[in-house]
Amino acid sequence: MKKTTYIWAMGLALPLLLGSCNSKNAAGNTSDEDSTAVATVSVPETDDDTSAEESEDEAMIFDDWSNRPITVKAEDGKVGIHAFAKAFCQEYSAIEPCAKMLSYLKNPAFFEKSEETFYVGDEPKSGYITCNWRFETSNAVTLCYWNRKNGHQLVGVTAERGMETENGLTCRYMFYDYDKATGRMTPDMDVVKVFDKLAASYEDIFLYLPEEGKDIVVYAFNYGDDDESEDDDTFEDFRGKWDGMTFTIVPNKE
Repeated sequence: MKKTTYIWAMGLALPLLLGSCNSKNAAGNTSDEDSTAVATVSVPETDDDTSAEESEDEAMIFDDWSNRPITVKAEDGKVGIHAFAKAFCQEYSAIEPCAKMLSYLKNPAFFEKSEETFYVGDEPKSGYITCNWRFETSNAVTLCYWNRKNGHQLVGVTAERGMETENGLTCRYMFYDYDKATGRMTPDMDVVKVFDKLAASYEDIFLYLPEEGKDIVVYAFNYGDDDESEDDDTFEDFRGKWDGMTFTIVPNKE
């Protein structure tokens, strides 16, 4: 209910404020794309208010994602955002945003002509792709990757779902280490724990993977007792600062 007011307001502003996982000059990219890579997918609201909330089956799927490495297939010997997005979405194709992303990646021209409730921004040369539900309900999957100092890539994924209901919004996150020698994305729980440590002090945190730059914007909330007002809620703004291998949580002064 009230907690979603904050998120939607910021969600409208994020395209103007946020920045991508890596610059065009970053070393170690395994494709002709830039090291920045973001893929966002959203799904429509139906007449059933619960359709925009995370189902029990979906919760079980995401509860298990820390134990599931993912094989990535190179395209013409290269791995970039499309390969990461395809691999993740195929693994989780039972989730509608993943299915939508796969439809786009299979045939972008047909998707753009036939899909009326989604829009896609695809910039492979800058390592960026986004597919968004056009309306208020949030049902999104976002991917982004960074080049690591050790020659690997770190792939970040967030899954955001919810609407203005008593259950509010949820934001789940996972990070994978991609090793081109094995062709696998392996859950990197050391990076996950950086954000889990922050989350332990708040009722909700929301990670926004960048479209420019390297850092992750993090919004953290504690909610007061007044269900009709936000005056007793607390909100803090952080940044996951990238150091070439992982992140350090710092206050966001921008």
